[in-house]
Amino acid sequence: MLHPEGASAVVVAGANGGGNTSNNTTASQMASQLGISDASFYNNVLRYNDAGAVYLGWANTTNGARAYLLSAMHINFTDTMLINAVSYSVTRQSISDSDLALLTLTNVDGIMPTLPVVNLSAATPSIGTGVVMAGYGRQRVQDATTNATVSDAVSVPDGTGYTTTDTTLLRWGTNQTVKINPTGPPSPTGVVTVGGRPTTSFVVDFDQPASGEWLASNEAQAVRGDSGGGVFGFDGNLYGIIVAVSGSNATDAAFDEITYFANVPTYKNAIDTAIGYTLVPEPSTTALLFLGAGASVWLALRRRR
Repeated sequence: MLHPEGASAVVVAGANGGGNTSNNTTASQMASQLGISDASFYNNVLRYNDAGAVYLGWANTTNGARAYLLSAMHINFTDTMLINAVSYSVTRQSISDSDLALLTLTNVDGIMPTLPVVNLSAATPSIGTGVVMAGYGRQRVQDATTNATVSDAVSVPDGTGYTTTDTTLLRWGTNQTVKINPTGPPSPTGVVTVGGRPTTSFVVDFDQPASGEWLASNEAQAVRGDSGGGVFGFDGNLYGIIVAVSGSNATDAAFDEITYFANVPTYKNAIDTAIGYTLVPEPSTTALLFLGAGASVWLALRRRR
């Protein structure tokens, strides 16, 4: 069962994850390892409290310049952010009464972040779609008893995985979508209640070595603090927002656990309506870095087998 605790960087299984190192932490590493021509979308995943948010872009509205981000409603709310020594006011609203949150940022001088626009995917990722996850979660610790840096030919005991430290860091990893109900029909999405809010979601599974499914050393699982982070297609389009994780311990990443994402395509029209403007990239000002404190929640869900 999952503990109702907060979530923080993506834990990566293989050698490229590296535990407490600088691996899987930059857009250039992502581009090189995954063969992505433009991985700049990675830098749009920003810290929001002790969790994350994905910067979408900004717009000149009738009330002045506004920046927009997607995050999760269950993260503790703060109405101000200090970004590169610039103070922003923040408002938050639920999209369609789900756990998906739209953050709106304003600044008295109209200063907006120097980041590209992130496009929202209009199509739900089908089962087996490769995705890139990124979040500000806890860093992994690899003890001898939980060593998982092994080849796919070596079996490991059920529940083997990683513990984590309190240190958080933006990290990326990869995975593949799976059907949301392992014993049911092959549906890529389902409704999951997070923080009391029914949320249409899709999932990935943290596959263990020798399962025949651990496809790369970048195999990733969200952990405490990753809520509000993003999951993207290899084209940089945003598929979802990290909202919850299954498992028996809120701070560990064990093989066979599941990461849940609010399905952005389900809510795209509602998001576009809530923003109401065409978003603009990269005004000439300093880039954003979010600072703050907060927490995410974990669902009480049965582990997949």
